[in-house]
Amino acid sequence: MQTQASTPLNGYQVLARKVIVHARTSFLIPIFRRLYGVAEASVQLSYLEKLPVGTLGRGMADILHDNHLQLIPHYENHDLKHVLLGYAMTPEDELKLKAFMLGNGDWSITCVGFLLLAVLTPEVWPALRRHYQRGRRTQPIVGWTLTEYAGHYTAALRQQIGLPTAATCHALA
Repeated sequence: MQTQASTPLNGYQVLARKVIVHARTSFLIPIFRRLYGVAEASVQLSYLEKLPVGTLGRGMADILHDNHLQLIPHYENHDLKHVLLGYAMTPEDELKLKAFMLGNGDWSITCVGFLLLAVLTPEVWPALRRHYQRGRRTQPIVGWTLTEYAGHYTAALRQQIGLPTAATCHALA
């Protein structure tokens, strides 16, 4: 496992990232599955896959496919932010996304709780501060839903919220 800059991680850093992934895949996602089920997810995913390339919904379908993940009802609104904001689905980018969302006004227990896992990754703290500030400077997206924005073009949405390109995410690394 390596960071985005291809710097090899030490044993502690690898373990910390595994804990972060485990928190998402073995704790948060199963809770959402239990609370909301997955009955309509395959119908919704099929719809997203048929949207034009460049739309937020199609980007969602693609990122889920590329990461071998399922669409989970009520969790898709988190996943759309990965596409909209240009964050990968890596442990570091999950933390950066949560820092962005905290800056953007998301004080939910899932956002704050997950961001507490940053205590395991002190080497990422400076980047988290930059992503928090980025969230503060961007128009609020906390209440955005996939249902409302799936058919909109991602580039236009980024411009609308004051975030012209996803590349700006990686420039903050």
